[in-house]
Amino acid sequence: MSSADKSAENLLSRAYGVETAQQSRRLYRDWAATYDRTMLKGLGYVSPRRAARMLADALPIRPAVVLDVGCGTGLATIEPARYPWLTIDGLDFSPEMLTVAARRGIYRALFAADLNRPLRLPAHRYDALICTGTFTHGHVGAGCLPELFRILRPGGRFAGTIHRDVYEPLGFAEAIGRMASSGKIRVERHEAGGYYAGSAEPEGYYFLWRKS
Repeated sequence: MSSADKSAENLLSRAYGVETAQQSRRLYRDWAATYDRTMLKGLGYVSPRRAARMLADALPIRPAVVLDVGCGTGLATIEPARYPWLTIDGLDFSPEMLTVAARRGIYRALFAADLNRPLRLPAHRYDALICTGTFTHGHVGAGCLPELFRILRPGGRFAGTIHRDVYEPLGFAEAIGRMASSGKIRVERHEAGGYYAGSAEPEGYYFLWRKS
């Protein structure tokens, strides 16, 4: 195994062992420069692009502003060439990951923020939200959903992934069921799926919600 492979393996091991926000922040500080190479070339990471296309295809063809929640280096960015009517902002808690994302030159604006705290963004600011790779080990639970829905306009779409290991333990199953039954959201898609090109079984769930 090469030194690069060993480094990637170590970072992945750290990712699945994250338990606190401090550990997560240190992990992505160390991983930012090589994250894309590890995830795309090394692991065949497909969930960001799959979720992005699912969201973009659900939106009407007209100008809209999308927030990439937990954008990291920008892997879930909706291709501007394919969907030129969409404007995209990004939010992440890692300054190092945001620095890499900025180099893509496709975000209108990038914000550093902690999803465990209130967001300094006005209500109903965004037409759509996308979030992949954030609802997973050691990140945030379903407690952040009310604040995210606050900044989403009525009728807006929210797409992304939730890892199977945190779906019930971090309250997502309960929160989604409660919001759907109360009429606050409509679940347009909810399906198990793999995160990687070679996944033998689903790592989590792909979702598409519509805010009422």
